Amino acid sequence: MSEVYKGIFKVEIPLKGNPLKYINIYVIKSEDESLIVDTGFNTEEILELTEDYMKQLNIVPEKSSLYLTHLHSDHTGLVNYFDNLGLKIYMPDVDAKLLKLFRERYGEHWTNIEKYGYMQGLEEDDLKIEDHPGYKFRPREDFNYIPKNPGDILTIGNFNFKIIDLSGHTPGMAGLYDEGKSILFCGDHILGEITPNIQFWGFDVGDSLGTYFKNLEKVKDLNIKHLFSSHRTIIEDVNGRIDELLEHHDHRLRETVEALEKGAETVRDVTKQLQWDISAKNWDEFPKSQKWFAAGEAHAHLEHLRAKGVCNYRYNDGVLHYKLT
Repeated sequence: MSEVYKGIFKVEIPLKGNPLKYINIYVIKSEDESLIVDTGFNTEEILELTEDYMKQLNIVPEKSSLYLTHLHSDHTGLVNYFDNLGLKIYMPDVDAKLLKLFRERYGEHWTNIEKYGYMQGLEEDDLKIEDHPGYKFRPREDFNYIPKNPGDILTIGNFNFKIIDLSGHTPGMAGLYDEGKSILFCGDHILGEITPNIQFWGFDVGDSLGTYFKNLEKVKDLNIKHLFSSHRTIIEDVNGRIDELLEHHDHRLRETVEALEKGAETVRDVTKQLQWDISAKNWDEFPKSQKWFAAGEAHAHLEHLRAKGVCNYRYNDGVLHYKLT
């Protein structure tokens, strides 16, 4: 635990067995109240660590609240614990409504994930939802929340946060922005050392990568001096890191085009030809739990290229096949 700004504490919670390694949980304290940002996975170990930091920081449930930046289980897994303690829970409506679909194995969310996997050509990889980290560590029960949507204000002590749209990583991720202090809690929007995973969220959501680019440029214009990300190190040069992320995706888009030029058609085929920073010699050695995320990211890049008119797709037995236009 460390105090990263006067009244703001960062707690590193390990995510064992996950490439993310750990999540940064932030606690904003004023004289009378506390605001916690995100939760960690729903595991007994993380619950114990949560109880420990709450005790160390003297967090009183009836004088505290929780803000959830987005729906992923490493950010929301313990929401039921905080709900049962009686904390006020704030979350953007878009992701909150999607999160409520996480509970049921055969509900809309997980059946969609399976449907997208089939469309992407992943059937032969024999992936099981039960191995998906988002499923394994999800909240198990419904929870009460107070909607906090882009444009709304959330005040604690002398911090005055405006909710800002940071969608792209998820359909409804939103950050906490204090203009006067040049502070932004950005969830997974901008990360140091690693790149945020940008997924295909369905044709109804559309070009998630294009949305992500738009919201990266938005943050650039805010002149953020204190960026508090959910994973890895604190970033000192925010705009410099944004430029690096844009360059990363530009390179990934070029890789995607090259894969199509070489004859790859399915999302799976394209994914196998991209370079991944993971300790696996080839696709067969790729951890099954991570194949969902890799294919989803490749698919997001294909859909961005399609939105730009670079490629298009056709269905063949329910599987998408992309070709350059």
